[in-house]
Amino acid sequence: MITIMNGMRVSKPVREAHRAAILDQAGRLFGRRGIDAVAIADITAAAGLTHGGFYGHFASKQALAAAVVRDNLLTGAAAWQLRADRARAAGGDPLEAVIRGYLTEKHRDAPESGCCLASLGPEVMRAGPPLADALREGTEALLAVLTPLAPAGKAAGILATMLGGINLSRALAADPAASRAALDAAIAAALS
Repeated sequence: MITIMNGMRVSKPVREAHRAAILDQAGRLFGRRGIDAVAIADITAAAGLTHGGFYGHFASKQALAAAVVRDNLLTGAAAWQLRADRARAAGGDPLEAVIRGYLTEKHRDAPESGCCLASLGPEVMRAGPPLADALREGTEALLAVLTPLAPAGKAAGILATMLGGINLSRALAADPAASRAALDAAIAAALS
């Protein structure tokens, strides 16, 4: 299938690759700088596309941000489920595997490639629909993974502890020992 974009014929695989590049680069830039601090031109330049090509994929930056948030959180939920399944198959504790996999120095140091609930949550919550809807949907997906792993009624508290732990460790990143201690404390609290 061929689509006309900016007066040019573009095949479906090329169009899909362009969309994926926009989503990937937007996710990285939003995670690093926040949604409001990133212009569409920044995203398209990082994706190697023209500014005008953006609108063939998304109606607005807010529509793109909603897609990024939804994709990030749904992908994260799938990764958590896979981590839990692998731990269970190996005889380990699936909840502990999810918690320890999230509360890492690697995740702390890379908000541009980590969970956008931690890096963008407060900004997105203030934005309203469709961003807030995407955040709610993605958060529900994360909770759906945690709920069967956690003691009854504790999944939301565990998620809150994980989010708080990663953000506290980021706030203390200039002091590696304090930052690591924040991660360790969050792990202990989430597991208790």
